[in-house]
Amino acid sequence: ITTILGAFAAYCSALWGGEMQTSYTQSVTVTNHGNTIYLEALSDLNSFEVNDMKDDIIYSQWKDNTEKGDIEDAAYFFTKLSPGLQKDLADDPKDVSEYDKEQAAALDSIMARMNESDHMNDSAKVLLTKGNGANKYGDDFTLCTVLFTIVLFFSGLASLKTHSAMQKTYVILAVIILVLSLVRMLTIPFPSF
Repeated sequence: ITTILGAFAAYCSALWGGEMQTSYTQSVTVTNHGNTIYLEALSDLNSFEVNDMKDDIIYSQWKDNTEKGDIEDAAYFFTKLSPGLQKDLADDPKDVSEYDKEQAAALDSIMARMNESDHMNDSAKVLLTKGNGANKYGDDFTLCTVLFTIVLFFSGLASLKTHSAMQKTYVILAVIILVLSLVRMLTIPFPSF
């Protein structure tokens, strides 16, 4: 019976080990994907901010030259503006609301990707926690396997031709450890078979 219980505990430990590996692998995969999305969004955010700052500076130069009446320099700076801002200024130099809407939409898209990355990292943490739990259960079943092996050891010692007091001591120790190991094993969640 002890040999069968030990083998079953080792089998459960192996199943929990597989569950742990699967969860850890999924966690790493989701984390890598989330980090890739975050880094791409961060790169886009940096480009967005640089282009926005560039448009602000060039717009100031265009506006100053326009107000001064320097048409040649104003035309030069106008060509350096982003296409969306050029279109808005060409339609109405005092109204850049369409350009502002485009900018807000671009920024919202970048932030949505960053939020998606955060959600993926949260999912990865859940998978990591699941893997840690499976690892603990696997370790607990391994401990039961060791304890069942100790029961077999004491049972083997009891079968040797020694003093009857020693034989009884070995049998009592084996029974106590067997019962405690069995109780311990029954309190550990069993893996999915």
